[in-house]
Amino acid sequence: MKSSDIDQELFTESYCKVCSAQLISESQRVAHYESRKHASKVRLYYMLHPIDGGCPAKKLRSENGSDADSVDKNKCCTLCNMSFTSAVVAESHYQGKIHAKRLKLLLGEQPALKATGLKRSYTCNICNVTLNSIEQYHAHLKGSKHQTK
Repeated sequence: MKSSDIDQELFTESYCKVCSAQLISESQRVAHYESRKHASKVRLYYMLHPIDGGCPAKKLRSENGSDADSVDKNKCCTLCNMSFTSAVVAESHYQGKIHAKRLKLLLGEQPALKATGLKRSYTCNICNVTLNSIEQYHAHLKGSKHQTK
């Protein structure tokens, strides 16, 4: 199967199989296929599914030197395209955020929205409202709805 045949199966006028994106209009299709997010997912897809049917990126031989399909997990991570100098470094990578994010993408889960830091919230149990700042909380306490309750 040629690369262009595979591309036609993955990227159609109305659906991108790599990103699981439904494309309704021409402008949406163009915007999606030119986006950085799409390009990133396509790179990841081709690392995991090489066109020539060869080994995934940076696939290393196991310790015994065999050509088996198994990859020594202490030497490299084919998902993230990384190689390691020791088992400790490998374990640190496998427990890290980058590997977890790529694993979620591979499994089709949506990554969690990026947190902008720790945010404090203020809750009024009387009115059952949560506010984002102390100023909003004080304004709420002075407000008519809170006063009536």
